[in-house]
Amino acid sequence: MTVLQYPRINGSKHSYVSIEMKLAGQIFIGFKSLNYKRTRERSMVYGTNTDPIAKTKGTNSYDADCEIYLAEFNQFQKQLQALGTGYGDQFFTVDVTYSTNGFDMIHDQILGCTLDSTEASNSQGNDALTRKFTLKPIKIIFNEIDDNDSPLVGTG
Repeated sequence: MTVLQYPRINGSKHSYVSIEMKLAGQIFIGFKSLNYKRTRERSMVYGTNTDPIAKTKGTNSYDADCEIYLAEFNQFQKQLQALGTGYGDQFFTVDVTYSTNGFDMIHDQILGCTLDSTEASNSQGNDALTRKFTLKPIKIIFNEIDDNDSPLVGTG
């Protein structure tokens, strides 16, 4: 186990500029936001006592959304369309790496993504135009560690 070192002065931590995002293998520097989460829904098991005696293994659900600038979204949309008819039906992976000097690199994978909604919200002002979209992934692996003690595997 690595012990984190804390500098006495001039220290830095991971921040937004530490992130590199790849959508379907393409690096995107121009993006505004990326959000993702895993939720495990479990049920409590009760016996004849008021306290639970166990809880179920439950089920995972995953959510993700991304907002990228308009030119980058158009490029990404064309990249998906090149994979086959219907860019909204093409599955892809989002790779996210966090790297900052003095810390181990962190690698998250958002697997089985599709473009399930796309939002264009345009208004007068100084901000660049963006497209926000949901990904509804099948699986998210945080820092290359699966949360499931019996993960699904292929039969190949």
